[in-house]
Amino acid sequence: MVIPEIWFTLYSLANKGAIHGKTTITTRELGKVLNVSQQTASRRIAQCVEQGYLNRVHTADGMSLQLTDKGREELLYVLSNLEIAFTPPEDEILIEGSIITGLGEGAYYVDIYSTKLKAALGFKPHLGTLNVKITDDESRKAIGRMKNTPPLVLSGFTHKGRTFGDVICYRVKVNKKIEAAVVIAQRTHHSGEILEVVAPVDIREALGLDDEDRVTLTVIPLHLAT
Repeated sequence: MVIPEIWFTLYSLANKGAIHGKTTITTRELGKVLNVSQQTASRRIAQCVEQGYLNRVHTADGMSLQLTDKGREELLYVLSNLEIAFTPPEDEILIEGSIITGLGEGAYYVDIYSTKLKAALGFKPHLGTLNVKITDDESRKAIGRMKNTPPLVLSGFTHKGRTFGDVICYRVKVNKKIEAAVVIAQRTHHSGEILEVVAPVDIREALGLDDEDRVTLTVIPLHLAT
């Protein structure tokens, strides 16, 4: 994670529109937003550009700035950790299930959606999914609660003449140890009782899991339900 001064600069620029497009601002204006001197604001911008978090073009009106994919990923990382911190224990949504062997297509689809998953979740996914079969009523109800929380939506696209549909994601932690996400494809061969989970590591290997082992998925909502 970058130092606080840098990510707060990225955060401030994102609030000015630089996360979805270009925004024009002077170092004096940015200094007022950050509550620092014009010289410090200029130095912060230079650091962001040098480290690849920001694109900058000088104009007659100031600077045209836009966050790069790397800059967006840093803010998503901060967002993810804030979501976890703001979720009180009593609001936890816990889903339990048993590991099963998948159809062998997980690695292909994770690879295809890898760039979108990384941008949305803040981590590069391991090629493959953990398949969790739900067998008890409490966990089925918990899935319903999870689906009532705001998801991250990965929009569909066309690749090499083939159309890939939307995918929705829900942040979770596996056994309260590994940051991960439940991914639900618009088109899936799995039944509603099998959840596919992606993570930055091979979850089976990291936790020493085999088929039929039980796991717990703790849902981390994007926003607390009201």
